[in-house]
Amino acid sequence: MSRPPARPEALTRELLNGNGGRRHSLRAATERLVAVGYGLTYDAVVSGFPPYERLLEEVSELAGRSAPASVSSSVLDVSCGTGTVAARLAALGYRVTGVDAVGHLVEVARDRWGRRGLNVTFEHRDVATEPPRWEGAFDVVVSMHTLYWHPQPDALLSACRRALKPGGHAIVLTYGRPAHVLSTLRDVRSRRNTLEALRALRWLLPTAVFETLRHVDRRYLSEADFRRAITGAGFEVLEVRETFLAGISRLAWARLPR
Repeated sequence: MSRPPARPEALTRELLNGNGGRRHSLRAATERLVAVGYGLTYDAVVSGFPPYERLLEEVSELAGRSAPASVSSSVLDVSCGTGTVAARLAALGYRVTGVDAVGHLVEVARDRWGRRGLNVTFEHRDVATEPPRWEGAFDVVVSMHTLYWHPQPDALLSACRRALKPGGHAIVLTYGRPAHVLSTLRDVRSRRNTLEALRALRWLLPTAVFETLRHVDRRYLSEADFRRAITGAGFEVLEVRETFLAGISRLAWARLPR
């Protein structure tokens, strides 16, 4: 899969300039650069990776239980990255909008998926800090592993709630514990087999490097804390389960009252 050419000048402006031309701190610029770098390699890491494919199947199955797959059913993918999940749901027949706070990732998503005839669009937006222009517009909201790093998790969940129609559903994932290489390998081996554990290194090693370089306050939620966060945002929790690589992720399926 070809990648868009690097745009160093545009990326530098994005890293160093905020709204109104304000300069970000070096730490913020470094964090954004690391996020861009990992985002651009993430597709290669997860493409054809069986645990990730199983995770996408879980999300797709819950989306189908939330709303029928058709162009009349709309999905918002929060922190969509390079658009893998958004494109998967669009390929099933949904009308999908992907949003991400990192503009360069949105550019990559548009370049990769914009000419494939899918009913998917991408916007550069952090829904936690920028009021969404589509309140009450979506049947389903998906947020993949955003809560554990986002500096405003309550605002993020509140924005997800506002984006949904009454009775709409949310599929939210967060990490329940750090993805330590050795302990995760042991867990995968005990639950599956040695070969699966070795294959897990494909995701674990680049993720370990990425997490080392990042400057974010990570939060790993217990099931009880995860439920409280979801219900505190106004959702009814339908199900919480562990998933992905021996259960390092927690998945919540929730809905709004009608």
